[in-house]
Amino acid sequence: PKPFYAQQQDPTTLNGGSVLAMAGDGCVALAVDMRFGSGLQMVNVMSRHVLRPHPNVMVAFTGLEGDVLSLKQALHAQVESKIRRSVLNSAKRKISPRTLASLTSHILYNRRQSPYFVEPLVVGLEPEPCQDGSLTYKPFLCACDVIGAQSKSGEFVCAGVASKSLYGTAEAAWRPGLKREELAQVCGKAFLAALERDSLSGYGAKLYVISSDRTIEIDLACRDD
Repeated sequence: PKPFYAQQQDPTTLNGGSVLAMAGDGCVALAVDMRFGSGLQMVNVMSRHVLRPHPNVMVAFTGLEGDVLSLKQALHAQVESKIRRSVLNSAKRKISPRTLASLTSHILYNRRQSPYFVEPLVVGLEPEPCQDGSLTYKPFLCACDVIGAQSKSGEFVCAGVASKSLYGTAEAAWRPGLKREELAQVCGKAFLAALERDSLSGYGAKLYVISSDRTIEIDLACRDD
C-alpha cells in the first residue's frame, strides 16, 4: 500500500472510499462504502455517489469529491440528452451498459489535459437477442481510470483506496455461475474483508444486486474504526 504522505498527495485517494462489482449468472452485484474523509480525518458518513439511468445499469464513483460531482452531473446531462433525442426520433431506448461505459470514457478522455480525479465503475446487464427473438441479459463490468482507459472483466472489477485488498479478497471468493443470493453473500463478504484492511474505507456499506426483473439494495454492517 501507498505510504500516508503519498496518499495525501494523490487526489484520487484523498477522500478515501472503495467500490467493488462482481458478475453472477444473469445478475451483477455492486458494493460501495460510506466513508468520506480528508486523509485520515473523518468528515462524514454517507452513501457513495451512484448514477442509475435505468434499473439495469449503474455507475459508481470513487475519487476526489468535487470531481466526482462534476463527472456525475456531466454524465447525467449527456444521458438525458441522448434519451430526449431518441424520444424525438420516436425510438425511445434505454442506454446499455456498454454505451454508458463508452460515454464515460469519452467524457474523461476529453478532460485529459485537466482530468477529473475519478475512477468510475460501470456495471449492468447487457441485453443480447436470442434466435427465437427473446432477450438474454449478460453481466457487464467495466472500470475506467482518470483519462477514460477501460478495463473490462467477466468476473469482478474494483476501484478506490482498498483496491489492492479488494483484488485479493474478490479473486479468492468469486466463482462462476453465482446465483443472485449467492452473489450477494460472496460480494458482501469479499468487500467487507477488504475494508477491514484499509483505514480510509468502511463505516458501513451498501450492496446493490441487479437482475433482469429487479434491483435489491442491502445495507452491510462493518467496523467503524
